[in-house]
This record gives sequence, structure tokens and C-alpha cells, in this order.
Amino acid sequence: MAWDPTLYTVVGVVAAGLFFLIAAVGRTHRTQPAAKAFLAMITVMGGWVLCYAVGLGFTTLDAQLVWQRSALAIGGIVPSLWFLFAVQYTGRGSWLTPTVRALMILDPLVFGLLALTNPTHGLIWTAPTIVTYGSLHAVEFAFGPAYLLHLAYTYVVTPIGFGLLLFSTVRSTLYRTQAGLLLVGAIPPLVANTTFTLGIEPGVVPSLDYTPFAFVVTGPCFGLALFQFDLLERVPVARKQIVADADDGFVVLDQDLRAVTANPSAERILGAPIEGNPVAEQFPADEFDLGTVSGTTLTTVVGEQQRAYDVTHSTLSDDHGQTVGYVLQFRDVTDRHTYQQRLKVANRVLRHDLRNRMNVVTGWADELARHDAEDVRAMGRQIGATGDELIQLGEQVRLLVETADYAGRPTESVDAGAHVEPLVDRVRDAHPEATVETELPAGTTVLVPHPRLLTISVENLLDNALEHNDADRPWVKLTVEPASEPGEYTRLRIADGGPGIPEAELEALREGSETPLKHGSGLGLWLVHWAVTAAGGTVTFEEREPRGSVVTLALHPGD
Repeated sequence: MAWDPTLYTVVGVVAAGLFFLIAAVGRTHRTQPAAKAFLAMITVMGGWVLCYAVGLGFTTLDAQLVWQRSALAIGGIVPSLWFLFAVQYTGRGSWLTPTVRALMILDPLVFGLLALTNPTHGLIWTAPTIVTYGSLHAVEFAFGPAYLLHLAYTYVVTPIGFGLLLFSTVRSTLYRTQAGLLLVGAIPPLVANTTFTLGIEPGVVPSLDYTPFAFVVTGPCFGLALFQFDLLERVPVARKQIVADADDGFVVLDQDLRAVTANPSAERILGAPIEGNPVAEQFPADEFDLGTVSGTTLTTVVGEQQRAYDVTHSTLSDDHGQTVGYVLQFRDVTDRHTYQQRLKVANRVLRHDLRNRMNVVTGWADELARHDAEDVRAMGRQIGATGDELIQLGEQVRLLVETADYAGRPTESVDAGAHVEPLVDRVRDAHPEATVETELPAGTTVLVPHPRLLTISVENLLDNALEHNDADRPWVKLTVEPASEPGEYTRLRIADGGPGIPEAELEALREGSETPLKHGSGLGLWLVHWAVTAAGGTVTFEEREPRGSVVTLALHPGD
């Protein structure tokens, strides 16, 4: 049982060493998507070619068959690992159903066991003989039924893996080189195995299986893809998540925040091809951070028109919950952005321009109110009162804009009782003739995007309840009711003994809009409605017996 290594043995050992070297160095990338499958595959390839090459150095049939069985048992794992790598690399983890996983495990396991125990049953091969070609000794045998079944499995899953990689080379320029190198490296072993299976004799040794030696091409190609073209750093895991025709822009980023792919809308929005480049180059910030950029509005020129886009991001994960990349989304909000700009301009006009001019009007009204003639004084007082109302109306419009700015922000927990208590004191000072009662239990919290929304709502309701009250001694009561159980709202109730809220005001609120025939007389209730809605709550209105109304603000309880 002498071992006499030949040139084939040397070539095989060198190829195996190259695979093991790639696997060892590639371990630094093992947390990347598809890395474990890739590293396992090239390690197994190295074991396959090593066992086959070492076996060729023996001159006896029994010795060669020992190594031949080991080589087949190890090599039988490659098709499953190739398919697993191709599926994970191209982001099609959903293909790995329990049935597919079971088949991927069952085939190499059964084939390997049968290969190792072939002398007892002959299901892998039969009638083995050793033939000599010069200094080389090789084994000839006839394929058994189990071997043919394994070949059928191999020739199903291997082309599927080729197809997935080929699809990647066609669809994206970024990983075209990577996938191309994988294909070039994998084709020679597939061709060699096919010729061996079909009995075609391409070499000087007809009985030799050239499949392991074809890995001499595979190793350098895989190594080049890994080390030169960042095989395990950039993977096309999310190409199918991009909708090419979507109006929204989508950019898929790898873990290093480089753009893996982008749909046409994203390239129009960002104004340049971005695949393969760091996405930070497209933003003005000195230090790009996803958490900072997400939630901002990007204003840019698209098709000679200025447009606005909300920028958000989401995380891409594999089947094991590991982060494999990110998706940036650009949603066209130009109409909303334009509306907000107009609203801000209107706010500026009402708050500054109108207020300044009305201050002039009320100043002259005060002069008229001090005139000697009573009728002139009466006109002065009327003009002054009207001017004050217009100033108040402008302030309410400003508050409307303020509530819109708070909508959508992250919420914070606010102690409702402690927050509204100073408001109650201000109302009492402004209306000394009124009775203002409270029930404000300590520690009752609500969630709001900003405490100002609570201020605006409660202050407006208290002022309205007293200003429109026709009683000699107006009465109002503010009650804070904690949530009675999980999932319930914390409620703030404002009850008064006034004439009640006109039905026209309530009907406009219920329908969500006003018409020339159905409208309110001011902005107060709309202001409360929008403030509470911006906080994620609701407002309800009820009649109070024997007289008056009850307004309830329902807000999510805080921590």
C-alpha cells in the first residue's frame, strides 16, 4: 500500500491549500450575509479535492477506495452549499422552506453515509477496478442507483444557483463582476463532472474524475471575488424589494452605507447615478448618519421643478434577524411642503403685519374713546373692541400653525395635573368674577408630542367656557381622570354652566369641514380639535344637565 504522489496529487493538494487559505482569511467576513455558506462551501471543496488527490497517490485498489469514499462523502455536500449560498447571496431566503431545507440536508447526509458504507451494499458504485496510466493509478467503476439519484439532485440545484447568479449579473452593474467571477469559477467543475458522468474522456486518463482538479480555476476566481471585489461585503439582498416604476425613490445600502442599487426615481431625485458610491456624498451634512437624515425633508430640483421629499429609512434583515443593509425612501411631499410654506407666510402676515396695523387702529380707537362727544367715544370703544378681536383671531391662527408643526413628532410623558394648574391660575386671574373648580390628581400623565398642545387645548376651552357664559357668576370645572385600566385613555373634562355649544359649531367639527351653510363663528373649537388630534387623542362634546356642556379630551396615558 505504497503512496507514490503524482503530478495530479501535487495539483490537487495545492488547490486544496488555496481553498483552505481563502476560508481562513475569509473568516473575518463571516458575519456578512451568505458568508457562512460561502466559507463552508469552499472549505468542503478543499476537503473534496484533497481526499481525491491523496487517494491517487496509492497504487492499490483498497487504499484508493478508502480515499475515494471519503472524497465522495465530502463532495456530496457541495451542491447543497452552492444552492444555499446562491439563495442567500441574492436575497431569496424565502425559498428556503422547511421542505427545501430538509432536502438540502437529507441528500448529502444519505449520500455520504452510503458512500462510506458502499462495500456492504454497492448502491454508490459497483465493480471497482484499478487501471494504470504510466505512473498514475485510477479507479474505474459503474454508477449505482444511489449515485444516480444524487446526480439528479445535483443537476437540479446547481443550475438554479447558476441562474440566480446570472440574474444578478444582468440586473446590476455593482455586483456584476462579483457574480461573474463566481460563475466563471463554478463552470469548470460543473463541466468536468458532467463529462465524467456521461463517460466522455477529455484527458489522457479516461477513468479520472477531473471535477476536483477543475477547482484549480475555481479557487483563484473565488479568491479574486472575495478580496478584490468585496464579495461578502456587497450582496444583492434587496434588489427584488425595489419597485422600478415607483414614484417614491428607493436606495438600498449595504452595511457600510454604500449604495447597492437604486430605482430610477431615486437617481432622478439625487441627480446622479449613485450605485457603488457612499450615500453620504448625496447629503450636505459633514457627518452622515441614518438616524439624523431619516425624518428630514430634502428639497431638490427634479425636471426643472423644485420638489420636496421626506427621507425615511428601514433596516433589512436576513432570516436570522441579522442586519444586512438598509433602504432609504424618498417620498414626494411637494404639495404638503408648499402648503406648509403658504401657511407659514399666512402666519407671518397675521401675526406681524396684521397685528402691527391693528395696534395702530386700536391706538386711534383709544384716542376716540376719550373724545368729548359721547357718540364719538362709543365709536372708539366699538372700534377698539373689534380690533382686539382681530388681534385675538390672528393669535389663534398662529396657534393653528404651531399645532401643525408638532404633529408627527415623538411623544413625551407630561404630568397633566401639574401642567394645567398654572393655566387655571391664569384663567382665575383673568376672570375674577368666575368660579373655577379643579380635580387634579397628582401623577396622572399623558403622552403628547409637545406640552404646548395640552396648553393650547385646555386654555382655549377654559377661556371659551367663561367668555361665552351668560351667568352672573360663571362656573367651570376641570377634572383630570386617570386611565382606569391598561389600554384606556386618560381624560380631561371641562364642564361649564353656560348656554352650551351651538349645534352649527359641533356639526362642522363632526363632518371635518365647513361649508357656507355649516360653519362655526371662530377658530377656538377647531384649534382644540387639531391640537388634540396632533397628540393622537380625541375630543367629544356632551350636553350637561341642567345647563351647559362637557368637553372631554381623551389622550394616551404616559409612563
